[in-house]
Amino acid sequence: MISQRYRPVVFAVPAIFIIWLLAVAGYRLAASLKWSPDKVGVYTASVDIARLTGSGRDRAIRQLEGMIDDLSLEEREQVWPPILKRWVAAMTQREKSQFLAATALPGFKQTPGAFDQLPPEQRQRAMDERLEQLREARAHDDTGTESTAPPGNDPKPPAPNPPGRP
Repeated sequence: MISQRYRPVVFAVPAIFIIWLLAVAGYRLAASLKWSPDKVGVYTASVDIARLTGSGRDRAIRQLEGMIDDLSLEEREQVWPPILKRWVAAMTQREKSQFLAATALPGFKQTPGAFDQLPPEQRQRAMDERLEQLREARAHDDTGTESTAPPGNDPKPPAPNPPGRP
């Protein structure tokens, strides 16, 4: 028989242990239900979109749209190249436009409309600024140093040393 003094401890310890087990199980379940780039890759590899027709094809594309919508921007960047090679190439033009509209980020959808609403002089200034940024980025090579060659020309590589000379 358990004394009155230790009875709350005897019941509380197993209760806390069970609560922790349920929390860990819920966390693992939620993690397993979350889509990852690997899971999307497995799905796209397992379903041959070119062989599907009708409602099966639509269902597969909608499933993929849902998976991609659940991914973060960085995860989407990991997933896009394999999808573009096989799935988007096999889609009809109507399917492609629906797929891109469904998987585009909200900010991406709003940007063209906001740009079109700008007055013409502001649009031109924004375009000029962006072109200047692109020119500056092109002028810098991978090391971050300024290129000495004129734009569009690659600098000549150094001449190789003749044989026998260091």
